[in-house]
Amino acid sequence: MKFNRVLTAITAAALMVSAPVEAAPKRKAKAKSKVTAEELMTRARQAFYDYNPELALESIEALRSDKKADTNAADSLESRVNRMSEMIQRVEDVAIIDSINVDREDFFRSYRLAPTAGRLLAPAELGDDFEAAGQTVVFMPEDGSFMIWGTDNGLVESARLTDGSWEEPVSLGDVLNAGGTANYPFQLADGTTLYYATDGDDSLGGLDIYISQRNRDGFAVPQNMGMPYNSPYDDYMLAIDEETGAGWFATDRNRLGDMVTIYVFIPSETRVNLDVDLPDLADRARIAGIASPLDDGQQALLERISRLQPAGNSYIDNTPDFIFPLPDGRVYTRWSDFSSPAARRLMENYVDAEADNRSDLEQLAALRAGFNPADKEAARRILALEKKVRDASRLLTKISNQVITAELQ
Repeated sequence: MKFNRVLTAITAAALMVSAPVEAAPKRKAKAKSKVTAEELMTRARQAFYDYNPELALESIEALRSDKKADTNAADSLESRVNRMSEMIQRVEDVAIIDSINVDREDFFRSYRLAPTAGRLLAPAELGDDFEAAGQTVVFMPEDGSFMIWGTDNGLVESARLTDGSWEEPVSLGDVLNAGGTANYPFQLADGTTLYYATDGDDSLGGLDIYISQRNRDGFAVPQNMGMPYNSPYDDYMLAIDEETGAGWFATDRNRLGDMVTIYVFIPSETRVNLDVDLPDLADRARIAGIASPLDDGQQALLERISRLQPAGNSYIDNTPDFIFPLPDGRVYTRWSDFSSPAARRLMENYVDAEADNRSDLEQLAALRAGFNPADKEAARRILALEKKVRDASRLLTKISNQVITAELQ
């Protein structure tokens, strides 16, 4: 009897051990959020502007699988990405020796060209007799025998007559438009080589810089200058001064609002492209920096062009670029005052930081003037701006010391 009770107990225990345990309900795996067509397009555009065509094409390919995708926008972007892929395989090895940021309006006045290179004039100097594009530059050679400028339909040319008047402008041909509208001309002293900009069918950004040769039948089919001259943004007004050996072009690639960047470079007689396997090829294509340090010849070239009159010398602006005192008592007011390219580049950082700080101070003054103690958000913004202004003051002092050291060493 006891044995049976023990056996029964053992059996019951065994059944309890071997009985299946009811599994806990499984949690549903969190579904991965789908990347939208809009997000893929944003990624593709960003990769394009980052000079990464491979990543841009991957995003576009993924985008096409989305039924809601804007295929027209994808096609347009893919066309530009493919042009970038081609251009980045032949980036010219160009020595960029200086850069300046100037107001977009009348930017060309900052070009310093020898008289033999010709003159760059504002369209207002055409008078009321001739039509011109809203934004353009008038090119005139040293002898003043003709003018070339941009209109809403492309480039036109007018020759000076024997009595000093100007003939009716004639079109330089639709071939220069390349599917867009040609503008910003500059012709070499050889009388045949023309540099200009157009937003043509094979441009990378808006305006790209092109070159064409004049012949007895007009102008030859233009060629895109490629990188680093052109970018996904507007690039224009390339001028080469054969007397000084300096080249100039303007670009909106740095996205400075109402300002553009002018690069000074050393042209080569024969184009030499960079090795496509260079690890910094994309940086060289976008012009992430300029030659540093400059050699003696490059430094001498900068000093030479700094002594030239600005291209638009019919207009002299005496407003100082900045006011920067040196410990020895001198006060610099112009970029050309610097003898050290390194100091000039640091001064650009100083001017930018000073402008940002000035904007913050104005905003802070406005907040303080209308401050309401009950407005907690305004109080938070004031405290944040006060800290930002203090940090900016320390930064300006640091950059100022760097500028002085670079200039006086």
